[in-house]
Amino acid sequence: MLGERTVNGRYDHDRIEVGRIEGKFSKLTVVVENSDLEMIDFKIEFADNTNYHPTVNQLFREGTRTRVIDLPPGEHTIKFLDFKYKNTPGGGNAKVGVWAWKIGDGAAAGAPPVPQAPAFNSAGWTLLGEREVHGHGREDHDRIDVGRYEGRFSKLTVVVQDADLEMLDMEVKFGRGESFRPAMNYYFREGTRSRVVDFPGDERVIRAIEFRYRNVPHEGHAKVQVWAKNENADRDHDHDHGAWRFESKGWEMLGEREVHGHGRENSDRIDVGRAMGKFSKLTLVVLDSELEMLDFSIRFKHGEPYHPAVNYFFKEGTRTKVIELSNDGHERTIEAIEFKYRNVPGEGHAKVQVWAQ
Repeated sequence: MLGERTVNGRYDHDRIEVGRIEGKFSKLTVVVENSDLEMIDFKIEFADNTNYHPTVNQLFREGTRTRVIDLPPGEHTIKFLDFKYKNTPGGGNAKVGVWAWKIGDGAAAGAPPVPQAPAFNSAGWTLLGEREVHGHGREDHDRIDVGRYEGRFSKLTVVVQDADLEMLDMEVKFGRGESFRPAMNYYFREGTRSRVVDFPGDERVIRAIEFRYRNVPHEGHAKVQVWAKNENADRDHDHDHGAWRFESKGWEMLGEREVHGHGRENSDRIDVGRAMGKFSKLTLVVLDSELEMLDFSIRFKHGEPYHPAVNYFFKEGTRTKVIELSNDGHERTIEAIEFKYRNVPGEGHAKVQVWAQ
């Protein structure tokens, strides 16, 4: 660790003196703690009076860090580090720490110990989808299709799990053909999320979300989730004094089950049958506690069963995106719905509801 500074006020300059006694370094990273931070400029000056301005002018979430910055060839003794930055409105005073990789120390030096960010409270948010990032350090492209049945949203956030991730670009495509590129090109630590992104204009129907990103070498495969919220959900949350509820108008409940056991796998089945009619889409709602969904199968009267990709953790008071039951838009008769899931240890018994249209 080369040093740390606390950011005071809305616009601040700071310097960390390093010097020859610290040794020579080949790379460094900047860690942000205690509050969000907007980095305006960052300069590294070396002992031979050359300097380097890495591109880090972006918003940092509390508990995140920059990508690993490789220092340019030549002099590797750092004289000092200069910052221009500011705290974000409404936040506290961020603390900035600079960690460097000393030449000759080897891999045993490890990575800087970034504090674990608080878990994302997803009450009132809708999970639009998730993707696993493939490749080790190679650029990857992915797309999450959403569609008009999800409703209208005014904001979203991105949650990163399982490994660190470098986000290169993200584009939100709306239902009427417009698109929006939020400033999302920065480094995510495992277990962190982006700021809340407000859409321009009124609430929007999201058609698709496209990413360009890459895993950090030797860090595993990151998983990216996109959560969205609309203004009606905010108002319902306030009205109910924090008790989120699914807006079920136009939906029919096919059944619900309580998940038994504490951390043990549980299997359940909801029988539906032709008496309920035919449906073209459905969604799952999780209430009362958190839940880990292991497998989910929809069995139809005719044809092969369908296994939607819903193997992830649900927070209490959340739901899946709308699951389309056929590619051609035709309704299908559901015979039964089968689950494999388990409660999160210490969190009580979750209740799972299945709603269809």
